[in-house]
Amino acid sequence: MDIKQMLYFKTIVDEGTISKAAIKLHMAQPPLSMQLKSLEEELGTGLLIRGRRHVTLTSAGRLFYRRACQMLALEELTLHEMKNVSKETLRIGVTSSNSPLLHENAVINYIKDNPTLHLRIKEGTTREIIDNLLAHDIDIGFIRTPFDGLNIKAYFFEKEPMVAIGPQEIIDEKKNHLIDYKDYPLIVHRRYHSVITEYAINTLSFNPNIHIQADDCRTSIFWSHVLSQIAIIPKTALPLIENMNLKAVELEDEALYTAVSIAMRKDDEISQRAKEFIRLFGTQGLKSPH
Repeated sequence: MDIKQMLYFKTIVDEGTISKAAIKLHMAQPPLSMQLKSLEEELGTGLLIRGRRHVTLTSAGRLFYRRACQMLALEELTLHEMKNVSKETLRIGVTSSNSPLLHENAVINYIKDNPTLHLRIKEGTTREIIDNLLAHDIDIGFIRTPFDGLNIKAYFFEKEPMVAIGPQEIIDEKKNHLIDYKDYPLIVHRRYHSVITEYAINTLSFNPNIHIQADDCRTSIFWSHVLSQIAIIPKTALPLIENMNLKAVELEDEALYTAVSIAMRKDDEISQRAKEFIRLFGTQGLKSPH
């Protein structure tokens, strides 16, 4: 198996058929089919189901496609880094709820004061950010508990509460517990659906009405605004509701507290720039990595 075979396979999947991929790759179809067959034989499993109009990934094919994309991206990054070795680049991953951290004055001033520093920002879920870290696609990632920390080390911010946001006629400072919203439809992040539901059922003895689940806090905020419903979001995400007619109240349910973490690969030494960037948040109660 080599990087060229991974490119061939990715192109077949992206184009939908072997014939279209052959045109894209400027090669004849039979050699491309032979390369795919050779790859499947080497891996000992089928990667594609060949249909009349398009190919379909098998379960093994989906995994291999993801890994091929990562390897090709790493190859491209390596070539880019070698060509631009004199330039400094900091690659950061961030979840939607943590994105306001990158808007703070300390970060803005740091970027302005270092015009030769190139910043690359990838956004995704905590799981995707960790995958990007382990694939060497990013240098550090801003993620949120809970997560599997087996192959990473992380600085932890202080735990923070969830926040209920919604129309001003519903949100009240005295309604600062989840149970206060048991009679309302809720909008929650998919990651916290089970946490919220289990806590509500097992501790508060009610089954919450989860109307909408989303993978992005900005989506939750949007639907809260449009539908005039209650959304549950982490406190760090509060700046995202600016200029919206929404009110917010911190929930005192400690079972729902989470913590922002700055993660990096466990066995790698991060760059000086990455260390400087992490120190920008040193005044926010960061705990040593573990």
